[in-house]
Amino acid sequence: MPVRWKRAMIVWSSRSTIAQRVLYGVRIAFGFIFLLFADAVMRLRKVEHEKESTRIVDEHSLCQQKLQKFYAQRNTYLTGITMFLGLILISTHSLIAQLSENADSSAAPRLVSSGPRSSKAETERLKGELANARKEIEELNRKDRDTETLKKQAESSHKEYMRLADECEKLQKQLDTSNESKKDA
Repeated sequence: MPVRWKRAMIVWSSRSTIAQRVLYGVRIAFGFIFLLFADAVMRLRKVEHEKESTRIVDEHSLCQQKLQKFYAQRNTYLTGITMFLGLILISTHSLIAQLSENADSSAAPRLVSSGPRSSKAETERLKGELANARKEIEELNRKDRDTETLKKQAESSHKEYMRLADECEKLQKQLDTSNESKKDA
């Protein structure tokens, strides 16, 4: 199968709601298999305990007991292997989904290739993006100039304020000294 198809299937399985529901169903089935595994282990212990506690007299009961032990062991192994393979399936799916997400997020934007895959629509789209980027750059440059102009105006206003404050202070001192000299006279 081509790599492109495999990648599309992996991306679909990691993003599709249907695939997520199937994975949810697999997890529920895994829970039931775990219950079956626990039941098989308990049944195996029960059969082994019965073997130790009872005394076998005839061949038919011995054969019956061995058959029960065989079925209990078989069920234990089958459910254990199924549970193990289910865990492997779930973890493999989650690892592949994470790998797919990381590959998509770290992939650099692709440039237009000069070959049969490049299309006029893609070229036009990139030209539009370039025009938008240039407009944004011009807007940012204009805002930068406006900011510099505003800073210069604020600085000159501050200097003028300080000059007027000093002049006001001098005039206030002159007024105070003239008022004191009139009071003395």
